[in-house]
Amino acid sequence: MKTDAQELTTPKITRKSYQSGKAGNNAVAWTESSSDWNTPARAEQKQQSPAPIAMHAEDLSLRYGPNQILAGITFTLYCGDTLGLLGLNGAGKSTLLKALSGAMAPDGGTVQIGDNELYQNPLAARMDIGYAPDKPAIYPEFRVIEFLKFIATMRRIPKSQIKGAIEKVIERCNLGDVRQRVIGNLSSGYQQRVNLAQAIIHTPRVLILDEPATGLDPVQLIEMRDLVSTLSPDQATIFSSHSLSEVNAVCNRVLLVHSGHSILDSSIDLLSNSNNSTFDLKLEGCNDSEIAALPGLVAACRIKSNHWMVTGTSMTAAHLKAMLASRGQKIVTMTKTENYLDTLFRQLGSTEKPAQEQSGESHHDVSNGVSP
Repeated sequence: MKTDAQELTTPKITRKSYQSGKAGNNAVAWTESSSDWNTPARAEQKQQSPAPIAMHAEDLSLRYGPNQILAGITFTLYCGDTLGLLGLNGAGKSTLLKALSGAMAPDGGTVQIGDNELYQNPLAARMDIGYAPDKPAIYPEFRVIEFLKFIATMRRIPKSQIKGAIEKVIERCNLGDVRQRVIGNLSSGYQQRVNLAQAIIHTPRVLILDEPATGLDPVQLIEMRDLVSTLSPDQATIFSSHSLSEVNAVCNRVLLVHSGHSILDSSIDLLSNSNNSTFDLKLEGCNDSEIAALPGLVAACRIKSNHWMVTGTSMTAAHLKAMLASRGQKIVTMTKTENYLDTLFRQLGSTEKPAQEQSGESHHDVSNGVSP
């Protein structure tokens, strides 16, 4: 395939790069003499410097016996990011979070947090992690105030600062009314708040939340969203959920995991941009690398063999057909859809295994121009 500097094979189209968001995500906009595909206004954004890296995971893999639970997952989390981790039941989300938090060592790969690699210098790296698992990490026999003091000590908060740290986290998590209550006697919603409090008491660089909305009533859910949104710009959050609406409300990025593989890493803003056009593609004998690198796409996700979901900025069906035809790709079906993530989940739900498992091929993230 030709490089950006070379003339594209699609007639009368030129390629133009721009960066979006604080992480400097690359995407593609277009200019063309015809009026049916105009350059979006957002393409004129000035380039921005990427934010500092909070965490970088490289090629994480893990097996249980013959089962591949994680398969080469790689992504970068930037300070200020709230990354929504999505996937169907059994996709490997909770296992991935355990590997990222140091609770479960992977078979291969690395997790870099600041200057420390998690499995080479685990004690220093874990001081920069806050982890709230799906089942609250609490001692039910403790009173709330006693438990938070214990956690503050374990997190090596200086003795002179422990009281202030406890008061701050009690206020942030709205635990004032239950501070002297025994944790085991609290409702599931309050236990979830205590779970969140223990994860943020030491102001970690990376906050990992596994299904944090479980057990929360609507008011508590709003409070939890507000809490995540008020984290310091020097922090980053990984927010695992089954709810697309929650991820859309809280997160600025999405990482989609399916059967242990990372199949999408994208800015939510790019996926939900009203200028975008999304197509459900079934092709005959497609070349994976060429589909993933098609000019104009902001996201391309392989669902199974020869089946793709692609999104392009102000792209028409005619232009997509022309680009595919110029590369010798034969279209079996092409359907335009309105909601990328909703449609993608429906398609994944109808598939027992991803194409890369069926074919035995290795799989790499195929997001085009959106990964920081």
